[in-house]
Amino acid sequence: MQWIPNWLAKRYAKLYHQFRTDPFDFEVAQEILGYDTRETERTLRLLRNRGFLYKARVPSYLVKKTYNLIPPEQAVIAFALSQESESVEDKLKAASKDYQYVVNGAAAAYKHHGYMTPAKTDILIYKEDLGFWIALLKERQLQIAVDDALAEKRGTVIHLHTNLTKETFARAIKIDSIYYTSAEDLVLDFFRHPTDTSLLDALAIMLTCAEDLDWDLLAKSDVTQELGFAMEVVNKEARKDVFPKKLIKKFAEREVVHKRFSTSAELLDLPEEYHHLAKNWNLEVNILPRVFQKAALDLVS
Repeated sequence: MQWIPNWLAKRYAKLYHQFRTDPFDFEVAQEILGYDTRETERTLRLLRNRGFLYKARVPSYLVKKTYNLIPPEQAVIAFALSQESESVEDKLKAASKDYQYVVNGAAAAYKHHGYMTPAKTDILIYKEDLGFWIALLKERQLQIAVDDALAEKRGTVIHLHTNLTKETFARAIKIDSIYYTSAEDLVLDFFRHPTDTSLLDALAIMLTCAEDLDWDLLAKSDVTQELGFAMEVVNKEARKDVFPKKLIKKFAEREVVHKRFSTSAELLDLPEEYHHLAKNWNLEVNILPRVFQKAALDLVS
């Protein structure tokens, strides 16, 4: 983040006096500022580049974009912290004193298992803190996505999700002064919303953090069938009881609810033994065997 010169600060103040944090469109901004199209575009572009404004898409009309100003107080705190921090990790550490957040998704999983390098960093935040985080993280080499609005350009992506809850933050763990989603919450979330990559992350956590996981909590979840099936398949692929039979039995004791466990929209041609195991867990499974095979091959010694 960079501070703004006096002439740009006057334009920011004029817009903030009119809109505060309410969204506005280009035409209204141009009317308030009283400049032509080119100068209005320049003003908004510079405010955005310096971390004092961000763009958002209108959910019902994705082509249309609106602008939001970042409150002065949040901008000041972000500027203060950014002067002492260069990397994203340093900024997260510095922000821990004033703001609550949780690093989530693949980046959090990597912190637990150290297996697959994440393609982006997901961060859960409170909606009212969005301006602060955009201002703090704003750098030329970083692309910031917010909720359902994807990053506009290629590059290193920080994806901000404005759905942090106090319960999620309370369960987060602090590693090297940065808050991360707990291993258990990650496993449950990955199994609830499975993709090939998220399942591999979940299996990596289960295999590398087995001694530290709260298995009782996992066994009382709404995905006990899926977890039990996955553990049995990993054992089959590894040709040994990586997950003890006694532990798997704990998951089989829960009342089953017929579900479809799938990562593909297409119907896959799976080996017969997969269908047999799935039937034992009262599941319809549609997941490529390579997910479980890779976990067993890479992570089971």
